[in-house]
Amino acid sequence: MLVLLQAFDDGARQVLASLDAAGIKATTVVIGYDGDLPDGALCPLTTYTGLPRDGKPLFFNDIPVPPLCEIRQDKDPHGLVLRDGAIIGHINYEPNSFRIVESVDWLASDGAVASTQHFDRYGNHYASTYYADGAAYQTSYHGPGRWIVDVNHASQSVIMRSPDQMLTFASMTDFVTHFLADQGIGDDNTVINSLHYPWFVMRERSTAPHTTLIWQEPMPGDIPGNMRAELENPRALSRIVVSDQHVLDRLRSEYPNTSVDLTYLSPIGQIADHTGYDARRCFTLTNSDDLPWLETLLAAHPSVTFSVAALTLMSDKLHGLARSYPNLLLTPTINQTGILDELAQASVYLDINAGAQVLDAVTAAYRLGLLVMADGALAKTPANALVYDTVDALSWVLGEVTASAADRKRVVAALHTQHGPLSTVEDYRRVLR
Repeated sequence: MLVLLQAFDDGARQVLASLDAAGIKATTVVIGYDGDLPDGALCPLTTYTGLPRDGKPLFFNDIPVPPLCEIRQDKDPHGLVLRDGAIIGHINYEPNSFRIVESVDWLASDGAVASTQHFDRYGNHYASTYYADGAAYQTSYHGPGRWIVDVNHASQSVIMRSPDQMLTFASMTDFVTHFLADQGIGDDNTVINSLHYPWFVMRERSTAPHTTLIWQEPMPGDIPGNMRAELENPRALSRIVVSDQHVLDRLRSEYPNTSVDLTYLSPIGQIADHTGYDARRCFTLTNSDDLPWLETLLAAHPSVTFSVAALTLMSDKLHGLARSYPNLLLTPTINQTGILDELAQASVYLDINAGAQVLDAVTAAYRLGLLVMADGALAKTPANALVYDTVDALSWVLGEVTASAADRKRVVAALHTQHGPLSTVEDYRRVLR
């Protein structure tokens, strides 16, 4: 089996974890490279450029800079490179990390971005993007290997350059098709999770439909045009697997006579058996002191411990709440070990803080088996939480689950099945093998 993925994102991780849990072996190819790959996976951009995967992430003050430059942490969530007091570079951090470098934007004399250096999880400077008139026109991928790969963002063409050879491809689709052939990778049984390049490649290569699309996105609007094309006249897809029963019902209703097999599988192998927790303990990891529902919950549940932690120091606003409510426990400057300890102790994860998700804490809590409850206006990953429109609604359920093990079990089950029934290893093997 070939698993052909657009990028190594949360959706890709979910697909690979489910296949691994089902014991289904596959060759994984990830088309794009944003700094990380799953173990054992191939990527045309890293294979041809020879990028190693044995280093460590680059901390913000370790980036290479020109002579006589200063690196400084800005008050905003990024760093600065200065020369003679003038800002010549912005250091961008990986999301949900503590000053781990994702890229550096180098500025022209007028303050516009002239180029961007991209760094991966192994500390490699793996690519550079170049700009003209405020728009990116080319990204060059490079490493210790023979090839440099240039991607033109205007024409979408790809050029591979070596000291003695140059190969030109009209599109990323053609480039990936060449890679699969060059590496001798068969595609007679393929799984994709995107209707972008993975679908383009399989539609170009297929002589008959034999590809499974695992569709992981909601479908509040129209059915995507590429999916409609396959449902009406399949060229690449023999099967569409969805993880939301409502989406499956809609597809079957609108296309009752399609020859594409429409079926359902929920993710498997994702949720741990959470034991040893304190039934009356809630946890929130935040980068903001704006937690609109916190004081109401503190007052309503004096016997419940609300543990709130941050990677940085905390404001007087939160310390003032802690002085007023003894059931509020604050942990500023928490480290990774402390976060894992908090997740292990808590029964409930409360996603009630404004701002971005910190260190993927909501997703981690869900996968570790905590009951995740969220403020509907602030929910970071609604698919992994029970979302409430009002603090009173959340507070009512919180009172139930912290007082009764049976109620907690019932509500956790509702969380895990809110999009459909739980699939099994046997379901995956029946559908995908």
